[in-house]
Amino acid sequence: MTQRRETGFTLIEMMVIVAIVGITAAFAVPSWQRVQANNRAKAAAREIANAFQLARNQAIMAEQSTVVFWSAVGGVDACGNVLPAPITVLADANGNCCIDAGEDGVSLPKDPAREFAGLNWGVTFAPAQVPGDPGGGDFTLGSSFTDQFGNQTHWVAFRPDGVPVGFTAACNMGSVGSGAGGVYLTNGGAARASRDYAVVLSPLGSTRIHAFNRNTLTWNQ
Repeated sequence: MTQRRETGFTLIEMMVIVAIVGITAAFAVPSWQRVQANNRAKAAAREIANAFQLARNQAIMAEQSTVVFWSAVGGVDACGNVLPAPITVLADANGNCCIDAGEDGVSLPKDPAREFAGLNWGVTFAPAQVPGDPGGGDFTLGSSFTDQFGNQTHWVAFRPDGVPVGFTAACNMGSVGSGAGGVYLTNGGAARASRDYAVVLSPLGSTRIHAFNRNTLTWNQ
């Protein structure tokens, strides 16, 4: 008489399956965390590019100088006022290049903790700034922007015609071409997770986002 073989899993088989699932998860979780970290870095770079474009559009529409501050190389404006967020766009109604009460300022990103978690200004792997970045500042600090005299800055002003210009802490505006440069971000940390990003502003106000390719050691747009 033929006996039927009972189907199902033995205890040993179940233990093997659990072990396989655990090993798979151990590899999957770090990979997912790297993807999330790199997505946050890319999103932050987009926020910076958006801030530049927002400021440029606002300056043109309102026919009023608009300033962008970012917290690299110091989290304050030209007067030493603490920035309300890592990136601040300010319609400079008083013309002093500073954040004054009652002025129409917009803070970006909307949720700094989400967008900037694990991020730092500067670079981790890139040995040089983006080719074509006209800024003369120290990009490793997170900003290649300078004023018209070559002093490192973390701000730029858009004139009513939309052209970006550099300015001093005393709000002395530079000429065309003085407001071009790059903002640099890195998510640092684990070797395989790290990415460097740069947002380059041209002398006429257009923006480009670049990512550093660690395999080819080049900046890609």
